[in-house]
Amino acid sequence: MRIVDYFLATAERSPDAIAFVDGHTNLSFAAARSQTLRIASALCREVTSDEPLHIAILSPNDHRITLLQLAINHADQVWVSLHARNSTQAQLETLQNLDCDILFYHSSFEAMASDILDELPQELRVICIDQSSDLGPSLGEWLGDVGEAELPPQEDPQRLMMLQPTGGTTGPSKAVGHTHHSMEHCMLALRRAYAISGQSVYLAVAPMTHAGGLFALGFLSAGARIVVLPEFNVPAVFKAIENQAVSHLFVPPTALYAMLAQDPSERPDFSSLRGIVIGAAPIAPEKFKEAVRVFGPVMYEFYGQTESLGPVLHKRPEDYLQQDGSFDEAALLSAGQPMDCVRVAIMDDSGNFLPPGESGEIVVRTSMVMAGYYQRPEETAEVSTNGWHHTTDVGSMDERGFITILDRKKDMIISGGFNLFPSEIEAVIAEHPAVLDCSVIGVPDAKWGEAVKAVVQLKDGTSATEQELITLCKSKLGSLKAPKTVDFWPELPRSAVGKVLKKDIRAHF
Repeated sequence: MRIVDYFLATAERSPDAIAFVDGHTNLSFAAARSQTLRIASALCREVTSDEPLHIAILSPNDHRITLLQLAINHADQVWVSLHARNSTQAQLETLQNLDCDILFYHSSFEAMASDILDELPQELRVICIDQSSDLGPSLGEWLGDVGEAELPPQEDPQRLMMLQPTGGTTGPSKAVGHTHHSMEHCMLALRRAYAISGQSVYLAVAPMTHAGGLFALGFLSAGARIVVLPEFNVPAVFKAIENQAVSHLFVPPTALYAMLAQDPSERPDFSSLRGIVIGAAPIAPEKFKEAVRVFGPVMYEFYGQTESLGPVLHKRPEDYLQQDGSFDEAALLSAGQPMDCVRVAIMDDSGNFLPPGESGEIVVRTSMVMAGYYQRPEETAEVSTNGWHHTTDVGSMDERGFITILDRKKDMIISGGFNLFPSEIEAVIAEHPAVLDCSVIGVPDAKWGEAVKAVVQLKDGTSATEQELITLCKSKLGSLKAPKTVDFWPELPRSAVGKVLKKDIRAHF
């Protein structure tokens, strides 16, 4: 089935249940169903050929994003994923390279939408989702008197459903194509991993036009309530958790660090929480432990990629907490175990499987894997050899099946002939109480080939010295892995989803 079929089935079972709480708007499943069907019918009016329309959404978090995504899915068109925090130039490149036909946008992006129309070489239809605009019709004007008739089911589960750019943290961004089939399996995996039900309340604070939107769709399809915040703000998040009895939220590590840094006296009642899901980037183990102490045994971590969706690996409280309440350190350091719908192995450069304890590339087989990179067949073939999806992440698997991600192959530092993994060094630096976040890279060095450098962002109002951090690393890792130098930056460069942009840091040096 398509994702929209799960939503429609839920709306039929529980029409009066609240689907969205968005500011002063409370929208029932029946009302959400009606709006979804009307938008889908209107989209079908726009189709003029056998080729699907490519449709993008540019907005801060808003319940209409999910309705549009469901409608695009119901009309069997293609959703182009944008991130609201990207620059105008980045949006232009995505819209142009992915052959976008229609852009739905929020009025807060009116200026950007205008610039896009001025610069984009192809024709683009623009529709403002929340008010009238001089650039094009509002959503209400565009809908007109269209009805809410349900459309015939799609016939091809392998038809393209979504195009999503990759993170671009190590190089130029590509776009990944996912089908109805891969997205359905992603939704089912999410529901199993986090025990989502009609009693769940999901706080949509991660960007809904991007990865956060997949979580919202997964929860909504199971009958959960979606509480929408326009953007991440720690006081607003804490208030929503307490006032709306939030059970689940998905945030990147940077957002979690900000929540942990909040004054303990300002923390609300967290008793409703059943799952804080961490993804999009690795989390420092000491920060994970702190989060368990603050929020309780509700911390989950998942590993996946734009190419493989997720969760591919997941780490649950029962994995890292022992019966006496202590941490299982090996499980804690890992990214988790494979989901029951995934095969994961460790492979060397020759395509041989490696035994437990040995490090190599993490490879994946699952129905969640992409159809391919959009219009890049050679690069698709490159990551699809030997019948497995090649993640380009280096890791090892223990006897219990826990997989520890050592680093990305492109991030590995070769210093004096030794292979060093930055993530191991970053985890130690993150133990220092003054460190908010850090990134370790290799910089050119006449003696070593590459020397280890740490670039560190400190918490507000704290201090640390270069020698302190070098000494900490030497005591935990030895001199070989300790940074030769440490730089302190007021803020690390990040992608729109919060990942540290190592390529930008490397370029600086």
